[in-house]
Amino acid sequence: MWADLEALLQAGVKDGLFPGCAIAVRSATDEIFSVAVGQAEQTPQPRPATLKTPWDLASITKVLGATPVAMRLMADGRLDLDAPIRERIPDAPEGVTAAHCLSHTSGLPAWRALFEDFPDPDRWGTDDLRQQALRRAYTTPVFAPPGVAYVYSDLGMMLLCALLEHIGGERIDAVWQREARAAELRWGWPVAAAATEDCPARGRVLVGEVHDLNTAVLGGASTHAGLFGPVEAVAAAAAWQLRAWMGEAGEGLSPAVVRRFWSHRAVGSHHLGWDGVTPGKSTAGDRWPLTGVGHTGFTGGVLWIAPEKDVVVAFCSNRVHPHVEGGARPGATGPKTAAFRALRPKVFTAVVEALEADGRW
Repeated sequence: MWADLEALLQAGVKDGLFPGCAIAVRSATDEIFSVAVGQAEQTPQPRPATLKTPWDLASITKVLGATPVAMRLMADGRLDLDAPIRERIPDAPEGVTAAHCLSHTSGLPAWRALFEDFPDPDRWGTDDLRQQALRRAYTTPVFAPPGVAYVYSDLGMMLLCALLEHIGGERIDAVWQREARAAELRWGWPVAAAATEDCPARGRVLVGEVHDLNTAVLGGASTHAGLFGPVEAVAAAAAWQLRAWMGEAGEGLSPAVVRRFWSHRAVGSHHLGWDGVTPGKSTAGDRWPLTGVGHTGFTGGVLWIAPEKDVVVAFCSNRVHPHVEGGARPGATGPKTAAFRALRPKVFTAVVEALEADGRW
């Protein structure tokens, strides 16, 4: 059955849905199956994808970067999920809390092309410009009161970034390094990472530089994008949270906090940081348990956990290499994108069938 899964991935490469990909399946404590197929880069230096290839995780950063930092700060009493952020950041939207940001119910819009406000890449990442960009993100006018409407919002996560940095006293990557570092994940990966877009704004194929332009303006580190890692390291970072959910209290995460994050209910599909399973529409397919938590990334990644089955599945690809169908803006669609989206649940269903054949599901 694992051969069927690999054949499905090979078909994705053959059909041009992505140059290459890798998948890792594991339990909370043990690796089960992993494979890489296709190319990490097509141009300008063709090279194969391997299990050592680091991938741009895009929005999976929200659950492996931002979320464990928030978990740690909450467990230590430094972060109150339900306190108005304005108590710490005076120009934050009125009434918005960290829980609103994590559940995408802040009332802030989904996205804004901040990079167009700062057109000089030579200044991207400087402290002054970074603070300007973050402030411009979270002072964007809200479209609804907090807690009322669900809109998946990078801007809400950037408000969370400002809050976590205020509490942590350093840039988010440094706070993460101190509070919640996952082995083999990094913010940027300049050597041998899977290539992403031939980026018009930067004039080159991106290798190890964050694909998301708003994160690039922030110097490559934000709560909504910026992490890189090999697929097995991605699965291992998720398994760290799964072990805490199971009650393991000795690895720096509070089991009670992880359970709160994974069980939180708001008006949308998201819990706190992690997305939930939407029946009939989930990227994890129809076989995934309704108690599952997961997340996707624009560059082609999908990460899902089935807590009660003790299963983690990480899928990484570079579907945006060398060009993004419709452009690298949220909502870009076309036949290739539609086919990629249709493949994702098939991949996870194939994983479930292989686990069943092995007596693990």
